Amino acid sequence: MPRSALVVLAVLVLVGFVAAQSSDRTEVFGGYSYTRPDFSLVSPNDANGWNASIDFKARRWIGFAVDVSGFYPSYAYPHQSAVSGQTYTFLFGPQFTLPLGRFAPFGRFLIGFSHATTPNYGHYSANILQSNTAFTLGAGGGLDYRVARHIAIRGQVDWLYALFRPSEDPGPTFITNRNVARISAGVVFRF
Repeated sequence: MPRSALVVLAVLVLVGFVAAQSSDRTEVFGGYSYTRPDFSLVSPNDANGWNASIDFKARRWIGFAVDVSGFYPSYAYPHQSAVSGQTYTFLFGPQFTLPLGRFAPFGRFLIGFSHATTPNYGHYSANILQSNTAFTLGAGGGLDYRVARHIAIRGQVDWLYALFRPSEDPGPTFITNRNVARISAGVVFRF
């Protein structure tokens, strides 16, 4: 994981804990994440990784979410070495929540950027993108189920659109549309 992603994640967690000391309106989420297809152009299939977010509540039903995720696609092309890469998303935007007892459905709109590393083909690296950083939009929602006063289990689905462009034509069998579904599940801590 690049140092910049670690620094951003550490700052987000620290800000969440500092904000938690001053109010009872912060949610910190972390868990597993899956995208289909991979939007870094490394693999025509899917990518597994993680997703973390902090939601700073202005009111009980509206907040400002900061969302970070990382994915590690790999693919074995026929008659070639396996290729691997890393993709990170850094998104933020409003999140709307409707608390209903133990359940809390939410929806959100996110904007930010994604960064993909140069793919590694085993013994060499080759850049297949015009730029390794791309403007990214996201929208989605999910459901939290409270299991304790300050702990909930979350399931969420987001649509992501990253404006990555290939440096050359990747061929007719490769998916160049970067509309992806991101599915995440994990634990929410409320402060």
